[in-house]
Amino acid sequence: MKRLPLTVLSILVLVAAVAAGSYWRFRNPPPQRESVTEDATEASRDSDFGGPFSLTDQFGKRRTDMDFRGKYMLIFFGYTYCPDVCPTTLAVEAEALDKLGAQADRIVPIFVSVDVKRDTPDKLKSYLSAFDAKPPSKRLNFVGLTGSDEEIAQAAKAYRVVYNVHLDGFRIDGVGYSIDHTSDVYLMSPEGKFVSYYSQGILPDEMAADLKLKTSPG
Repeated sequence: MKRLPLTVLSILVLVAAVAAGSYWRFRNPPPQRESVTEDATEASRDSDFGGPFSLTDQFGKRRTDMDFRGKYMLIFFGYTYCPDVCPTTLAVEAEALDKLGAQADRIVPIFVSVDVKRDTPDKLKSYLSAFDAKPPSKRLNFVGLTGSDEEIAQAAKAYRVVYNVHLDGFRIDGVGYSIDHTSDVYLMSPEGKFVSYYSQGILPDEMAADLKLKTSPG
């Protein structure tokens, strides 16, 4: 039997590993956060949903929830190494906000990282720049937030976000772990109160229509 060249064999092994990893993720999806979603639907009657936080943004500046008073906050918890849910959700947010035009000025999209170890301010800055509006529009300016384990845990608890670290069986990218996390996006009022939430799978047009209704002046 004719032997395959080493480079070809290496590529075949890599492809097989990726396929196996994809199949494993398909057969073992992250657990659904039904309890968190149920909590979110009741949040409009729960004054304890959300709350104060003090974290560091992608420019190294300390930011608190009070910095965003007078604006609607569109808050999403995730991490930059997330392979699918996070980039998809941020892209949906960006497109939805772009559809709002000038009304998007009333909303601040906030990305809180649950990956304290890897998501440094510089990493967040580089990652979020891909989702910000390009010139001449300057409206979409994502705020990325990180902090200590305790600070992120406190913020996540306030927004009823669940996240769990899992060691990956396949470490092709050299990362070594992934993080399951709640995938809801929360809309908070200019006073810091819960307004609405958006689940994974929502389309940009749907989000834009709801945001336009709920953030209209007056």
